[in-house]
Amino acid sequence: MLIKCFLKSVQTFALCAVLMLFSTAARTQGAVSFLKANTVEATSEKAMPAAGNELAFDFTRNMIFFEARVNGKQGSFILDTGAPTLLLNNRGAAVGNPAPTGVAAGGIVDLSNQRIESFEMGGRNTGKHWAIAMDLRGMEQRMGKTIDGFVGHKILRDGEVRIDFPDRKFQLVESSRKPRHEGRAPVTAVKFEYIDHLPVILLRVGKKKLRFAIDTGAGTNLIDKRLSKIFTPTGSEMNVQGLDGDNKNHQIVTISDLQLAGEAQPETTFVAMDLSHLQSPGERAISGILGSVFLTDYVVGIDYKRRKINLW
Repeated sequence: MLIKCFLKSVQTFALCAVLMLFSTAARTQGAVSFLKANTVEATSEKAMPAAGNELAFDFTRNMIFFEARVNGKQGSFILDTGAPTLLLNNRGAAVGNPAPTGVAAGGIVDLSNQRIESFEMGGRNTGKHWAIAMDLRGMEQRMGKTIDGFVGHKILRDGEVRIDFPDRKFQLVESSRKPRHEGRAPVTAVKFEYIDHLPVILLRVGKKKLRFAIDTGAGTNLIDKRLSKIFTPTGSEMNVQGLDGDNKNHQIVTISDLQLAGEAQPETTFVAMDLSHLQSPGERAISGILGSVFLTDYVVGIDYKRRKINLW
């Protein structure tokens, strides 16, 4: 009953973060923290204010690590445009209210809904907020870094998150009809649609149009293994482990004729795997995920209000 006092809606989202760990000549290892779970949204709950200070980030294994505060305590977080909301690492502690179990890449994981007093990043504060919490100690061990949580869509959705990959910094800025970065207009602007909370863009492979989700929490690119006619196996594999501890080997493949906004892209590497867990009933199919590795040469602006991705 206490939860109902704050409850406005309960939505089902998918969280997918792919963590590249290390590579060998023939096989790499990684982890997929895909999670489908219910999230709680309060009637007074707000996203992060649209404008904030620049934040430096540490780009480790293609993941964006930065410092933020929960309830006044400093922590290390991952900026994850593929995450539905704020996901906290409870490190096995019984904190918050039990939530329905989530479905990870290989099985069931335990979750809780946690009410926090504040979340601060870039000089801005959300105030009271609902978050999802789960035990991320296994991911910390695989990454070799402290992970206090992921920062996702509900925190970022009121403006644009601008990520300067070359200079390793990002900022929340106000949405603008004519965005500028250091006085320059974007080189490319791509419209996106939402599938659940995921920003999804159209790419071409030859004459075929495919939908890819943009996910800065993914350390590698993913392609649905059923699309075998458009990719070429490299002969190497990645061993991918889910949040539930299950792990499997998946093909590493390349696509040579990928086009973004009419521009041919260099040969692009993907991991081919079953992406049925990303699909939502009644929505058009998602063919794959473009992770941070696809974006590292750019300054990237993801404008949630105008549903545009700007590239400089």
